[in-house]
Amino acid sequence: MQLNHAFVLTLIAGSLVACGGGGSSSPADPVVAVNPPVVPVTPPVVPVTPTATGEDTGSVSARFVNGDNSRFVFTSIGLQSNGKASTLVQDSSGALSTIGSIVLTGNPSVTRDISGDAAFAQGRWFKGAFSSISGATTLTGNNASAHYVAYNVLAALPASGTFTCDAGAFTSPSYTGGSSVPSSANFGTASGNASLSFDGSGAKVALTIDASAGGSTGKVTATTTLASAASSSITGGYLSNGTGAQLMLGDGGTGRYLLLAAYKAQLANGANYQGVATFRCS
Repeated sequence: MQLNHAFVLTLIAGSLVACGGGGSSSPADPVVAVNPPVVPVTPPVVPVTPTATGEDTGSVSARFVNGDNSRFVFTSIGLQSNGKASTLVQDSSGALSTIGSIVLTGNPSVTRDISGDAAFAQGRWFKGAFSSISGATTLTGNNASAHYVAYNVLAALPASGTFTCDAGAFTSPSYTGGSSVPSSANFGTASGNASLSFDGSGAKVALTIDASAGGSTGKVTATTTLASAASSSITGGYLSNGTGAQLMLGDGGTGRYLLLAAYKAQLANGANYQGVATFRCS
């Protein structure tokens, strides 16, 4: 904002009176005190913080411990992104509102399917707007959700071992295109199972995710080997409109590992859905 400063010009006039005879003179006019110029003060701009409306769903058992080894996976319609999570902001609800350079704003901003603990943070942005390298995207509560999971990469793979994975934590798969569906099928449900073992070739991963929406079902299956702790594997048609997944490993804490998946599933009716899932393996 450009300020117009008002300057007050003050003229002090003195009167001199000449008198004849006796050499006397009249006293000088009194000096009048002048107030200093008044400079307008602009009040500071207070930023508006996005607030939830009570529509958030899910919870975390502990805040995610972000560190130098933190990574993220982010997927929305037309965007798949992953990398180092140099900046993470976790709200009181457990939802992430800043993931690297991707920032959720809006009033309200709503996150669904929140889950996690000290080892990971997962959720689905449902309402608000986020900025990314692809530009700005507005989420109005329809099918255009953005799914994310943040985690800490392993320092190294163990030399051997076989681990049992739990039933997994899932975001609700969201409709991304393909055959038309009613609005009641914008979101579906997902379940799955996974296995993890280590040997000299790396981490051997097997994964199955069952997705359903609007009375139709689809399945994602993936079997792969991750050669190093920080590597990921893309299977099937994940980078297109087919069925597939991106798989990563994370540090789940002492004696525990995370198997993380961003996936796409085409259902039997031809509709396409996507989401993220995290399995704890110990």
